Amino acid sequence: MLASKKFYFFIIAAVFSAAIFLLGENPLVVSYVNGKVDLINIHKKGTDALDDLEVNASILSHNVITTGKGSRTEVIQDSNIWRLGSQSVCRWFSSTDFWLHSGSALFCTKEPTKINFSSFDSNATFEGKGTIIIEATKNGGFKFIPVEADGRISTVAGGDHETLGGRMLLVIGNPTYFGNAFDIDLMLLLKSSRLINAYPSILPSFDQIGLSVYVQELKMKGKYDALIGDATTNENLQMWKFGPKPDGRKSKRENSPSVSPKRSFLRRILGSK
Repeated sequence: MLASKKFYFFIIAAVFSAAIFLLGENPLVVSYVNGKVDLINIHKKGTDALDDLEVNASILSHNVITTGKGSRTEVIQDSNIWRLGSQSVCRWFSSTDFWLHSGSALFCTKEPTKINFSSFDSNATFEGKGTIIIEATKNGGFKFIPVEADGRISTVAGGDHETLGGRMLLVIGNPTYFGNAFDIDLMLLLKSSRLINAYPSILPSFDQIGLSVYVQELKMKGKYDALIGDATTNENLQMWKFGPKPDGRKSKRENSPSVSPKRSFLRRILGSK
């Protein structure tokens, strides 16, 4: 009888341990919602799949998050912070595997970690710590923008690169490789990015961001000549140059062919056309 009880408790303990293993890490928890943000359960269909995202809600791997125009949300997992910008669609396959279909997102961590960032067509792995913004582009890739970072980013076909504050990389193709790198004005980004300055809480890396801005100013001395726009194809990047044109106009838009929009991911999930 005693032996059977011991065996029973052994089985219970094994099941409990397996459950902990399957659950793995602490969940992703919503800490802030502004505007219209939807949570989609991909296991359901039609309007039954939709629900309003609320503060303190847990996000699971079968959930897709979408934000409306002018809306945003913040998600926390342990000491890691994720922010999703306006008109964005994303999914966490795990807390370290993030997929961005459209829009923009910010990731912030002060602890060394390994994160896989992916988009409609491309993916890259970051190892290190820092504050990073990614933006989906129309060519299926994404822009990888380290605001401040200490680490490396790698792709299947592009090798790996050291991450530098203000040095934007284009992540494109499948298999994925790196496009051109551009130095962007961190001070301008800091002032204009709602992913950084439109939330009630200050990022824990704010001091590091300030140092990154200072170091870049010393190196670049304000020598920025363009704003980076969308990447409509793997060979085509939109750029807005600073300074007057010969005819007196203030800016010039380059490389901006018309692109037919693809059917949205949200519509494909809900079965509409």
